[in-house]
Amino acid sequence: MSREPTDRSRALGEIEFLAWLLDNSIPVPGTGGRRFGIDALVGFMPVVGDLFGGVMSLIVVWRGSRMGLPRIVVVRMLVNAAVDLVVGAIPLVGDAFDLWFKVNDRNLRLIRRHLERPDASTRSDWLVVLALVVVVALLLLAIGWLIVSVIAAVIGLFG
Repeated sequence: MSREPTDRSRALGEIEFLAWLLDNSIPVPGTGGRRFGIDALVGFMPVVGDLFGGVMSLIVVWRGSRMGLPRIVVVRMLVNAAVDLVVGAIPLVGDAFDLWFKVNDRNLRLIRRHLERPDASTRSDWLVVLALVVVVALLLLAIGWLIVSVIAAVIGLFG
């Protein structure tokens, strides 16, 4: 684990550069400072662009995890990366989502928060992960109910 101050400083600098490059390196003229990064550009290429963004996000998470962050913070960063990958894979909607969500910048803020205040509570991280687990479980239940209902309706037509 890179816990030495110089190692942390170097790793944080690498993460900051990568997050900037992927999420905020290209200014949009006439928008009052709005920016996007190469992740949004590459994301327009179906499959390859989304995979590239996912791999780059995992590099940010990996570098952050090597800095001694609490495990739940790393899990939250992985959740952010997974949400970005899944929603980002939806044509057009995912591209707009990538411009707003900026997963690497979001994960960088999590890293900074826990490096600046290592004794800070991780309650909000637990709540975000728990909320996502509940939402996914409810979606899976709804999908299961829908499948069973359709099968029952089809059987009812022929029965």
